[in-house]
Amino acid sequence: MLATPNKGQNAQVVPVQAKVKAVTNPPSDARPILQDKKQPTTGGAANANPSPAAVAAVQAMLAWQKQQVAGQVWTHHFPCHKEMSLYASLATDKRIDSFLTKTPTLWDRESGCWVGFDKTTRLKDGVDLTDMVFNIIGAVIKEWGLSNRDGASRRVRKATDTKLYHKDQRRGLMRNDYSSPSLVIEAQGPSFGLPPKRTGFAATLQPEADIGFATITTCITVRMLAHRLTPEETSQLQAVYARQIFIQQPNRRFVRTLSVTEHAVRFFHFDRSGFHDEVFIDWEDTNPYDFIRLILGLTSLDEEVLGFDTSLQWSVDSMGRKASGTLTTTDDESNITKTYDLVSLQPIFQPYFIFGRGTVCWDVRDPETGEVLLVKDCWREESCKPEYENLKAAKNLPGVVQMIAYEDNRAQTRDFGVSQYLPPGKRAGTDVKGVMPPNLIQSRIVMERYGRRVGQYMSEKDTLCALRDAIAGHMQLYLVGEILHCDFATLNVVLGKPGAEVGNRGILIDLDLARPICDISEENIVGHALNFSLSLLANGTSYKTRCRALPHDYLDDLESSFYTTTQIMCEDEGPKKRPNPRPTPGWVREWYASAVGGYETNLQFKQTKFILSKPAMDPTGYVAPYWSKVSRHLLKRFYMFTRKIAKEKEKIRWCEDGEKAEKKRRKLLSRARQHYSHVLYLFDEAIRELDASNPGTKRKAEEEPVEELGKEPRPGRRTRRRRA
Repeated sequence: MLATPNKGQNAQVVPVQAKVKAVTNPPSDARPILQDKKQPTTGGAANANPSPAAVAAVQAMLAWQKQQVAGQVWTHHFPCHKEMSLYASLATDKRIDSFLTKTPTLWDRESGCWVGFDKTTRLKDGVDLTDMVFNIIGAVIKEWGLSNRDGASRRVRKATDTKLYHKDQRRGLMRNDYSSPSLVIEAQGPSFGLPPKRTGFAATLQPEADIGFATITTCITVRMLAHRLTPEETSQLQAVYARQIFIQQPNRRFVRTLSVTEHAVRFFHFDRSGFHDEVFIDWEDTNPYDFIRLILGLTSLDEEVLGFDTSLQWSVDSMGRKASGTLTTTDDESNITKTYDLVSLQPIFQPYFIFGRGTVCWDVRDPETGEVLLVKDCWREESCKPEYENLKAAKNLPGVVQMIAYEDNRAQTRDFGVSQYLPPGKRAGTDVKGVMPPNLIQSRIVMERYGRRVGQYMSEKDTLCALRDAIAGHMQLYLVGEILHCDFATLNVVLGKPGAEVGNRGILIDLDLARPICDISEENIVGHALNFSLSLLANGTSYKTRCRALPHDYLDDLESSFYTTTQIMCEDEGPKKRPNPRPTPGWVREWYASAVGGYETNLQFKQTKFILSKPAMDPTGYVAPYWSKVSRHLLKRFYMFTRKIAKEKEKIRWCEDGEKAEKKRRKLLSRARQHYSHVLYLFDEAIRELDASNPGTKRKAEEEPVEELGKEPRPGRRTRRRRA
């Protein structure tokens, strides 16, 4: 039950009376710009008589939003722990009894049920369930002094006629992209703030409002059973709300929502390990304590109770918008705590899905040196090696990202108090899938800040230099650090710092999937699907073909670097503002489509139409006109090298004699320095030729919005796969 403390539970709950961190210029309910401003009938609020076209647009939007969560909702669905204890310390039974005694209009002590229900706990005729829940929440907020304390406040608000606009990576701003839950808890405090003010055409699409997903603690849906959704639809709708809260409140660790009917209250908990739900409040149960404590938990002034990472804090201006922010971290090596200033109020990279690693990156400024650094927050499974260990091995290696500080074990999903926990050793061989989620651990890394990702540079030469040095960095990581990166892709190669010397003109980043060479096995199929090597794809289908599976090795990553080079040359057409950009060639579209079609489709395309095509294809036929003959020649030679290695590995894979196959594989891998040197030679030759022929075409320098830095390529996000 909600209110029954469980001494064995790991959840830590802070009392509601906990002191809230001070806020600079906290907003009040009388924010000047919004004091008398309500969302317009056709803008911030829903139109009472929408046209058929508007209704169709909203339905299409809801379908699209549900599609974003549908696939993950059921693969990451877990029941709540039966002995779960949440919010038990927020109020004693005696304190709640005192509140109920003072509110006879809400609780009928004689009949032992909430006013609005009869003695059989059936909702009385004419009672509006939404109003009933609204009044109970409002009374709790008032009684516990949550309406305004130390610059923070909570307020329940009806939102059925209000548009809470969505934020999505690939849809941009859309007029009909919003949600309207029955009730929300509006909040002010260090982690809440209105979205930046929109101007021009953007303001017509999403008019200024005094509330949004960035300013609420939770969403509550209230529906009568006659109009109820199916359990699947309800879960998807709650996931849509949770996803938007995660996106628009980037320092969230978990999100909790409610679904209310005249019979029960269903509780939802979302974190990076999955989502949990349970019917926790049954109106037939005459115990009111659970519901009161649940309300206190969802309206708490303590932001950690709400699921926030409070090491990130913002101050807000008089208009209710975030004005500045800080990030505080403690280095595990030196035990020194340091507070950095946020360069941007929003992360430069964030996920647009709920479950998984939940990587969020921030640009910060060291107040002592003025240097801009990058901070990466990420979740990993408890059994996985943390990225900072790989970064330790990469210390002082040219062409590889350099770590400044790290903080491990910042939070664990098992401590959120909603699920059972089994250590990794005990999970092995236990059928807990669908019952018990893996425990995820959050860590933070402070790193040096570099430039834009590869393919967004000022000149052809810059791009080749960046790719060349990133490949050299990969070699150093493999030969010196004895670490295999396992995820060479456009998103993981960035331009070096201004004026960088040879070796650091391109930097290999994102080592969270990297593995020590001794730990890599045939099951290690990770990375971006577009860049999966033929060998890895063959491993993924070996259960059907019965061919030999080969461990992930450096040659797979070199093949990935070829795909990265090809993708850049096919996509990048120079300055962005071209009057007539060329359409993407059909072969390129087919390549991208195969990457999201699964292992078999991906493998078939690369075998028949790319790397092992008969006869050999010419990738330069699909390169953008912008690229010179020098770069095209480089790509063609790189293709022939990749093709040759792929053929050698295919022979090893299908060799009937296992001992002989392993001998051939070891012999092939013994030529690592030779293979790396050959690829680097191809790039060095091309760079020298560009220098000799007047450096190549110069590109116009353009500023790019920070959110574009983390934009996923069209083929889709990278994947992590291990066999059970």
